[in-house]
Amino acid sequence: MLLVLLPIIPLLGAFALVGTRRTRGKSINIPFVVSSLTLFLGQRVLRDVLGGNPLTYRLPVSGPYVPTFRADALSAIFVLLAAFLWWVVSIYSPEYMKQEGRARSFDISTLLTLSAVLGVFLAGDLFTLLLFFELMTITSFFWVVHRRDEHAIRAGYFYLFFSIAGGLLLALGIVLIGIATSGLPAIGVGPVTPLKPQAFSWGVAVIVAGFGIKAGMAPLHLWLPHAHSVAPTPASTLLSGLLIKVGAYGLIRTGEIAGWGLEFASAAPWLGPVLTALGTCTMLVGVLAALLQSDAKRLLAYHSVSQMGYIILGLGIGLSLGKAGSLGLLGSIYHIVNHALFKAALFLGVGVIYIRTGETDLYNLGGLWRRFPVTAILMFLAVLGIAGAPGLNGYASKTLLHHAVSGAAQTGAPLMVWAERLFLLVGVGTAASFAKLFYLIFLGKPTEIEISGETSQKFHISMAVLAVVMVGIGLRPELFPKALAVPAAQGLGMETAFAGIADLSFWNTGDVAGMIITLGLGILVCYAGLATGAFHWTPPGFLTLEGLGAIVCHSLAAVIRTGEESYHLAIASISEIGRTIRSRLLSACHRLDHSRDGAIGKIALAGISADAAILLVTLAILIVCCTYFDLGLAGLRLPTSLPSWMKISFYR
Repeated sequence: MLLVLLPIIPLLGAFALVGTRRTRGKSINIPFVVSSLTLFLGQRVLRDVLGGNPLTYRLPVSGPYVPTFRADALSAIFVLLAAFLWWVVSIYSPEYMKQEGRARSFDISTLLTLSAVLGVFLAGDLFTLLLFFELMTITSFFWVVHRRDEHAIRAGYFYLFFSIAGGLLLALGIVLIGIATSGLPAIGVGPVTPLKPQAFSWGVAVIVAGFGIKAGMAPLHLWLPHAHSVAPTPASTLLSGLLIKVGAYGLIRTGEIAGWGLEFASAAPWLGPVLTALGTCTMLVGVLAALLQSDAKRLLAYHSVSQMGYIILGLGIGLSLGKAGSLGLLGSIYHIVNHALFKAALFLGVGVIYIRTGETDLYNLGGLWRRFPVTAILMFLAVLGIAGAPGLNGYASKTLLHHAVSGAAQTGAPLMVWAERLFLLVGVGTAASFAKLFYLIFLGKPTEIEISGETSQKFHISMAVLAVVMVGIGLRPELFPKALAVPAAQGLGMETAFAGIADLSFWNTGDVAGMIITLGLGILVCYAGLATGAFHWTPPGFLTLEGLGAIVCHSLAAVIRTGEESYHLAIASISEIGRTIRSRLLSACHRLDHSRDGAIGKIALAGISADAAILLVTLAILIVCCTYFDLGLAGLRLPTSLPSWMKISFYR
């Protein structure tokens, strides 16, 4: 029953907000109360399932569909992560939303989204997961359009279009998997043996595309920079910190159906290499786009794409290597948690700058460390975390992923060799991006920008909580994998998870030195980019996915216009032919209305139209033929020629 209660608590909180009148002065922070209670109950769930005993609950209803809820170590990690981020944001958002306005409606949509997200993580069957996934799309849409200006509405419908497309792909994939397995497999039951392998492969491919949209996987990431940049900062924090992780969660569950720990995921052997390639491309596309951004929130949004590429790459390697791929799966789960922490801190820090200056353009900021010393320190920790500096949480998960990629490259497969090379290159690009972000905001030439109001202590409290967790993980990097990630991976079927990490040292000289070199190269790239103006380069449209999308859309529009013109031309031609035929028919009918004299043989016909005479003669011939065959006279020989009196001539 506890599994059902977790999604219900935020729902009740939303109803409480709807029924509460707006009051002046102090009021109860319902999102904070709800997220605190959810966090407490999530710990209970985690404690119950870590022993390897998943919890399952089926609603006592009758009918063809019975909603099922299930919690194992993986879902417990995601539930705790969601509750923790919502709790942090609930501390931050009341003061921030005073500036944005419509705080009550924002809190309602936030609690409804939390309910939907928890439902996704606790769904025990694919259909229940789909229902909560669609609910999450609807409720989070109101985050994106919160400001209700032109840019927000455009980005909101862009987000809605992609999210609905993702939901439709999930529905189609679920149907195909149901056909392939003669019934929908439950979540958490492990790999399946499909009766129709081809339908199963198509189903897995479609589901990967559906979850890939939500995860920001290239080239399906186009909605993400637009949505994150226009949403209020608390919403951007949750969108980047957690909602895109719903896509990663779905990909992990898809890998479970295909077979974690099996050689090349026997039910879908292509899945591992495909995810590896897509993850590598996503990393590269995200970091290259981020380097060219001038808006702080868009830079962070593109880095959400890039960091999701790390996660997808780890999942692909885990599936490709079978039992030897445990580090890939563990690194992805670890990086999901770490990315949520440092990206949330970065968005919250940018929100502090925006709320005081009204500006997110990096080139309009500078020298703000004197005005925002606490914010600068807390953001600096987050910058070190995402760049992978030793002692912060990002270093721990990137080290696991690096070992996984290096192990895959040792197989000699060209895909894996290039994945390792690009992994190192993206690490340098990430360090350069965040050196640029921090320098332009806090260390650059001071600008005469106007600063209003005072920074709320609640802003610093929420960021400090995230910083403490990041530093704690960074100093004890082995704690999370052994306590949480390994049980989750073993529950998914990766039985070699503990053995894969048992002998791994996070503090070996090679890893530490390699990360320090990466950070140094990133700083040099940042300096070169700022000095030469390379970061101001605007690539032509055909070199960007957005530009290619626009070109494709314009091309399709041109094809549609051409087709429409051809259609109208064809209709006009058909209409002209129809008018001609109608005119001739009317003329023929008109002739039938006028009497003409005629003769049949020696019989003269007066006042009878010749056309009518032809019809009468034709009718008579048909009657004779029918009588001839019905009476069995087929054997009789007909005369070879007609008598002269049957010869027909007409005269006017």
